[in-house]
Amino acid sequence: MSDADKRAYMGMVVDLSSQGPAKGIEMSVVKQSVCKPFAYPIPFELHFSIAHLDWYRNDPDDYVSKMKGKDKDLAAHFTIINHRGKCLYGAPIKDTFADVPIQDYIDSIWEDVANAKDEIADNPMYLTLNLARVLAYLKDGVVLSKKEGGEWALNNIPERYHSLIYNAMNDYAEGAVITYDSIFAKEYAGFMLEQIVKEQWIGTYAE
Repeated sequence: MSDADKRAYMGMVVDLSSQGPAKGIEMSVVKQSVCKPFAYPIPFELHFSIAHLDWYRNDPDDYVSKMKGKDKDLAAHFTIINHRGKCLYGAPIKDTFADVPIQDYIDSIWEDVANAKDEIADNPMYLTLNLARVLAYLKDGVVLSKKEGGEWALNNIPERYHSLIYNAMNDYAEGAVITYDSIFAKEYAGFMLEQIVKEQWIGTYAE
């Protein structure tokens, strides 16, 4: 994509994001050539999330010239697309995206939660549910939505943490104003990370 094309595309995305849910639109542009066959870490041509909105508005030329590179997180998104995605336009998903190797997916989802104990106070809903999704995959091999991750956690982790899970699920589903206990959330993150590391070690040992 030329920088001019990126500017035009970003103008459309920013306009649409303001009309969407509070969390806005997050998207990445990638080349077909890195989707099938799969390349890891995945190169991307352009990325946008609401976290970068001020940067784009203040200096769009700088944004479009620098917002490119490689992103391990896209392996998780590709996996979700393959398992749960819906094609809105164009070629079918299976014709577009190759299967993501298991170890690349695990590396991607681990990277997303590895610092959860330090970061959960700043992003409690996301990390509470994502920790559950990661552990669910490592224990049961299931690829879940955030909602389903919360439901899985209610059936598989100690009851002590259920109130936190319920709060995160309500926050995600309804955008409810939730006050999180940051100390308790860090305790939960520490517990979940211990379980995740244990499952990763067992999986590596078994191989």
